[in-house]
Amino acid sequence: MSHENLQATVHPLWAVPLIESEMPDAQALNEALARRFLKMEAEGDVHRDAVRRDTQYGLFESNFHLHTRPEPEIRALCRFIDLTLRQFVAGISGMDAARASRLDLQYHTWFHVTRKGGYQGLHNHPNAAWSGIYCVDPGEPGEPGSNSGAVRFHDPRAGCDMYLDPTNSALQVPYRHGPWQLQHKPGKLLMFPSYLLHEIFPYTGERPRIVVAFNAWHAKQ
Repeated sequence: MSHENLQATVHPLWAVPLIESEMPDAQALNEALARRFLKMEAEGDVHRDAVRRDTQYGLFESNFHLHTRPEPEIRALCRFIDLTLRQFVAGISGMDAARASRLDLQYHTWFHVTRKGGYQGLHNHPNAAWSGIYCVDPGEPGEPGSNSGAVRFHDPRAGCDMYLDPTNSALQVPYRHGPWQLQHKPGKLLMFPSYLLHEIFPYTGERPRIVVAFNAWHAKQ
């Protein structure tokens, strides 16, 4: 009995979407955002979030109401984030564009300025559906192999790598397992499910590293 033509169906169960998008012509916008955020950092606690988090060291975290500010550069970034998220949700959910445009999305939005030695430990973003990070300025690259300022996302499937051998150690996307690590680039937006654990490695550069982060969810009806 020949088995040469056996067929099987593979179901890509439990895949985790991580979205990368680029802000078009981001340089001028990023320069304006950097000036704005460094000025706000210099003004101190009036813009700082009141909660001190034990996962953070060496960074300035603003309050979470950045999306309500009137400055044109901030409004432009928030529009880009909102449009990108709506288009993504529509595509991954089989939702038409008109319905996606009517979603009552709520936001928390804030910025980080990270100085030399700053980092953020392992965490996720409770009470939200989607989270994201936009890179204004990644700062200076670290020494090769230093992971300076890198963001690492952790596989949410506990125990998936408990036993590795040649049959499962080189699985390809969307079946791969283990952490996913990348470096920020100016104008790049990352979006991911808010449950996904992630961390930021210590930043070793001299120039400030500046990012904008957000949480988003649909208002309860």
